[in-house]
Amino acid sequence: MEKKIFFFNVIFFFLVSLFLFLALIRPGKVLAKNYRPEISGSFESGDKLYTDPGDLDEDDPLDYYRYDKQWLKYKQKLAVGEYYYLKIQRQQRIYENSIGYNNLNLETEGNYTFYLTERLRNRFKLLLRDKDYIESGYENKDYRLARLQYTLQFDYNQVHSYQLILQKQWTNYQHNHAHDYQRNRIALKWDWELSADFEVDTKLQYDWQRNDSNSKISNKDGRKIAVSFKYKI
Repeated sequence: MEKKIFFFNVIFFFLVSLFLFLALIRPGKVLAKNYRPEISGSFESGDKLYTDPGDLDEDDPLDYYRYDKQWLKYKQKLAVGEYYYLKIQRQQRIYENSIGYNNLNLETEGNYTFYLTERLRNRFKLLLRDKDYIESGYENKDYRLARLQYTLQFDYNQVHSYQLILQKQWTNYQHNHAHDYQRNRIALKWDWELSADFEVDTKLQYDWQRNDSNSKISNKDGRKIAVSFKYKI
């Protein structure tokens, strides 16, 4: 477990260092455009009640949980279409009956988007998640996740835009390593703006999940094709 904690600490330190470095090497563009840093956040809390469909009496619910969620985000714009941000989030759920689902979820997300040329844009996104199940006896469900995503976007012209998305995810269960796995994704997107009022988006995606050799969980492969449209009446 200590090696995994060290691994995640190294990734977090690298991410913060990268953003600080990028902020320092691009001061001219930031000052020239007078882009000011932006800090945003949210504090949310609520609950959910589960009752039997035939029972109108809420005094004897099937289950009930309450949750709270907070996040804080720092964003710095560098130029038109170029920016980076760092976001941290905390979320907790507490159930009244299904205590095995009680959990605390911590996330850190970083994004750096910039242009290579006038029509070619890069985006790097890194997500770190630490999910702990609070109640004793459910520690086997605790896991840590790291997800790295790269997007290359090419604006061919005012009508056609293309994206290549590459993603890799590492999931490690702290007390049950037989469930550790890696998940990969490759996707192609084509955005077609036929007119100012009509737009068509197409996406081809392939996912594959590979588990450790000593795992009893089967590997998974998935394919997806999607076509969506938007029309202004």
